[in-house]
Amino acid sequence: MRYTQSQIRELLSISVDALRTWRDAIPALALHKGHAPSFTPGDVVAMAIVAELVRDFGVRVGTVGDRFDELFKECRGRSWLSLENCVALIDAERFRLVDVNLAGQRSPDASTLYIPCAPIIARLRSLLTAAEVDQVQGHLQFPPTSVAMQPERRGTRA
Repeated sequence: MRYTQSQIRELLSISVDALRTWRDAIPALALHKGHAPSFTPGDVVAMAIVAELVRDFGVRVGTVGDRFDELFKECRGRSWLSLENCVALIDAERFRLVDVNLAGQRSPDASTLYIPCAPIIARLRSLLTAAEVDQVQGHLQFPPTSVAMQPERRGTRA
């Protein structure tokens, strides 16, 4: 499944201007132009991580856009199932996406932001399923009626 820019903005509660700024700063996002659904599930998770870092930690996308580019490259093409078991580690030098079990065994060499993907994916799933529940089919204006089958005509052409 692919997502549009408007779907991602709605899922992540980000403005049009914020997405435009991110697209200018992160080379991987510059590839997504127009309104066609071009974002993969991995892209959505990467953007959710970026949104969380911006909101919770005050990270400026323009200053670390190259590392966010690494994040998108790591997440692209991966399913939510595989990303659920990952942790995003971002330090002053680089970005890494590692298995959650391996992340706890390592001692970081420098100050590192540790962002587990599982809660982000759970939140995205919840938002997507809530959107599906809201779109309940309305009542039909006309009651269903049976339609008689017309006899087949052989040999006649219109």
